[in-house]
Amino acid sequence: MADKAWILFFFTIIALWALVLTSSIYPWINGIEILVNTEVDLLYFTLPILVFNVIYVFMLIVIFAVYLATYGSVRKYQMKMKKKAAMAGGKSDLCSIVIPARNEESVIKRTVLNCLQQTYENVEVIVVCHNSTDKTYDEAKVEDSRVKVFDLRTKESGKGIALNYGVEKASGKYILVLDSDGLLTRDFIENAVPLFDDNYAAVQGRYIPSNRNFNFVTRMLAMEGDLWSTPFMTIRSHFGRRTPLGGTGYIVRKDILTKVGMFANHLVDDYELTFRLLRSGYRIAFAPLSINYDEKPPTLTFMLRQRSRWGRGFIDLLGGRIAEGSDIIGNIYWLNPIAAIGGFVMLLIPAFAAAHYLLFDYYPYTYAYIPLNIWLVLTGVLFCLQAAVLVKEYGSRGFAYAGQIPVLIPFSHYWFVSFIKAFTVKSWANTKTTHGFMKVARAEKIVTDIAS
Repeated sequence: MADKAWILFFFTIIALWALVLTSSIYPWINGIEILVNTEVDLLYFTLPILVFNVIYVFMLIVIFAVYLATYGSVRKYQMKMKKKAAMAGGKSDLCSIVIPARNEESVIKRTVLNCLQQTYENVEVIVVCHNSTDKTYDEAKVEDSRVKVFDLRTKESGKGIALNYGVEKASGKYILVLDSDGLLTRDFIENAVPLFDDNYAAVQGRYIPSNRNFNFVTRMLAMEGDLWSTPFMTIRSHFGRRTPLGGTGYIVRKDILTKVGMFANHLVDDYELTFRLLRSGYRIAFAPLSINYDEKPPTLTFMLRQRSRWGRGFIDLLGGRIAEGSDIIGNIYWLNPIAAIGGFVMLLIPAFAAAHYLLFDYYPYTYAYIPLNIWLVLTGVLFCLQAAVLVKEYGSRGFAYAGQIPVLIPFSHYWFVSFIKAFTVKSWANTKTTHGFMKVARAEKIVTDIAS
């Protein structure tokens, strides 16, 4: 199926969602009684799916509420560990920043130069130009002895291959994984490394979108990240020290990484490594004071390619028991593909019923559903919590971002498309995220803010 067809499919799903919402609200407001054919009963088929999706919604409510209560303590803990390390003094261990890059000539030099601005002075930068066909290798080479650039050529593609090569060439005790578009705050490593004194295997930094205002798509994806990554990582760190690795902007101890078998050449290498570490008894911390600015895909085509790759990776992970038995949230999130497919089914069933009602004035079957008044309450609670999260993260700007939440609701249905498209993904080929979509003024401001 061509990219345009997938985009059309996405807008079709939004239209079906709008149809279901309209056909539910209009009779409710006007007191119209809907006729239903009770002879065809889909209750027992749809009820388990509905229950699972309701549990997922309540999990989101709990995550947002707990995040608002615990973010301060997680932040204070990192400050406490940094202060403790400063008082102890001593020599800083080498941290190797490994950057896998393929056809990133537009951003790689900016990223390398940014890495060299770290206040944590004992660093080296390893750039692995993997199967690049542009000038990434030439652009990555800067006049600094701390930078090592390698031109890696392999028959296979995949981020895991480049990362393992970079780790082999690295000399540091710590490995900082950074995507080629990443921009780190100057004290990223200085703030993160002290957390390893509490026996963590890895530390995940916070990431903030660098190109939020590039266009509508980046605004939506930026807000989606705001509402998911920081809250999810915060509570996973606060309870059980099980923060998921986010693919970029994280540091892992090299000895532990080697012990658990390095990186797998997996479509979601970060998530796969996360649970391999957790199931081996290691723990991962969240470092909210260590910030990585990353780009969001600027078009629906790029977005669906990236998300479908993630979706295929999550589907592949269903083949084994990934999360620990005691990790309730991890187990629920591990079932994310099932939730997405189930949600898609629960959209199609009422959508067909609504279309049938418009044509024939009655619903063709009965099915399990959430009463509209309860759905409105749940939606209102989620909106208030999400707005509070955005204000917590961005202060007064969060109010402006919160005004976009109603638009995010239909936009988020792209996950249905992504998980269906995921079944067509076979490898990293043609799904790589393209970078360099960032307004010049915004890029210069971020670089200036980091430098100062």
